[in-house]
Amino acid sequence: MIRRLLPLTVAGVSLLQAQQPVPKVDTTGKALRFDFPGLLVGVAEYEEGPTGTTVFYFPRGVKAAVDARGGAPGTINTDAVRLGYENNQMEAVVFSGGSWYGLSAATGVANAIKEERAKAGDHDFIAGVLAAIIYDVGDRRHSRVTPDDALGGAALRAARPGWFPQGARGAGRFAMQGIYFMKDTTAEAYSRWPHSGQGGAFRQVGPTRIAVFTVVNALGYIVGRDGKLARCARNESGAPCPSIASALEGPRARLGSGTVPDSASMPSRATTLTLVVTNQKLPWWALNRLAAQVHSSMSRAIQPFATQYDGDVLYAVTTDEVENSALTPLDLSVLASEVAWDAVLASVPELPAPPPTTRVALAADVQRDIVGAWKVPDGGTLTISSSQGELSAVFTGTRRIYFDVGRGYALTPIGPDRLLIDGTTRDVLQVERVNGVLSLILNPGPWNQRAHRQ
Repeated sequence: MIRRLLPLTVAGVSLLQAQQPVPKVDTTGKALRFDFPGLLVGVAEYEEGPTGTTVFYFPRGVKAAVDARGGAPGTINTDAVRLGYENNQMEAVVFSGGSWYGLSAATGVANAIKEERAKAGDHDFIAGVLAAIIYDVGDRRHSRVTPDDALGGAALRAARPGWFPQGARGAGRFAMQGIYFMKDTTAEAYSRWPHSGQGGAFRQVGPTRIAVFTVVNALGYIVGRDGKLARCARNESGAPCPSIASALEGPRARLGSGTVPDSASMPSRATTLTLVVTNQKLPWWALNRLAAQVHSSMSRAIQPFATQYDGDVLYAVTTDEVENSALTPLDLSVLASEVAWDAVLASVPELPAPPPTTRVALAADVQRDIVGAWKVPDGGTLTISSSQGELSAVFTGTRRIYFDVGRGYALTPIGPDRLLIDGTTRDVLQVERVNGVLSLILNPGPWNQRAHRQ
């Protein structure tokens, strides 16, 4: 039987007609500066996600090993680096958002390397690329835009030495942490589900350089060296956070009552991706043990760690350039474990300034034009109404973390084009008009979501 394939549509628009997102390369903002010859870092993002890809490029190649601990990994070429080869067979490590779809960014990186080598006259070069992804779709954002070949290529072409952007950047653009500790799945409960991101740290001992880069999208919370949670609210950085021991009391109580959430009632796809880079000469067995030991140590910085719902993967690579008899493989692993904890802590993103609470009149055209139905990319609708000069909103569609479906939310004007959504999360709506076209932005900033008039 021959079936005719119809064009896929969303809200009546063919996906074939959808505008291709444009990769964004931004070299501003908070970044780790480090000195590691032979390593270039590139980052590219899709604002339409928002989501991104982070590429670690080694033009001269690296020897590699892998340690996969989570129960839900998504990777490329891990089998190749489990075989104990002593040669420098890998040229890049790629971390991406987008779940399994984001793995296509690795193909974009490989093709960009192929083009670069062809320009240099090496037409037969085969690029070795390792990759892993985080789940940054689903409950946390309305968009289904994910990293692809084009984004991977853009990240590779943007690669530069001695620079690694931290926080809500690259593969960590829409990373979050701590969902295990949510008591329920209401919008109010999700106010305690904090953003995380990507972080890096660097240390040098004699001729040995050690760099660790991580993307934290964990089921567990990030924990500081003082035993306290590093962030415990989504849009509030000044909130006092409890110790991890106190935070665990909630899950312990659920365990005792038999009310532990199952995978159907919570976002079950979480992951921490890590890359350990050194220049010290190591046989493959020592590099393999380095990967295992550092990955084990990360259970101090993220709790719980490597659960059945996490896809935790750590790649360890060496440029194999320097000898250092004063630093044994064991000592190197201990040192790298401390650098890894620093990298996890560095992943906690800076938050935009909190919205004001003082009521400010909306601009007259905004007051008029904001009323009506606004369509979000996944087909949901935010309907804004006005009654006696007061605005309110109701969301219908697939539930995300911002609104409970069908519940009315009061909207308080806090600027000529901004409104504060009633609730403890303090989410914001902003009206934007570009070339006469209106759009509505939920949480303008690193985690923006955009809606258009229906």
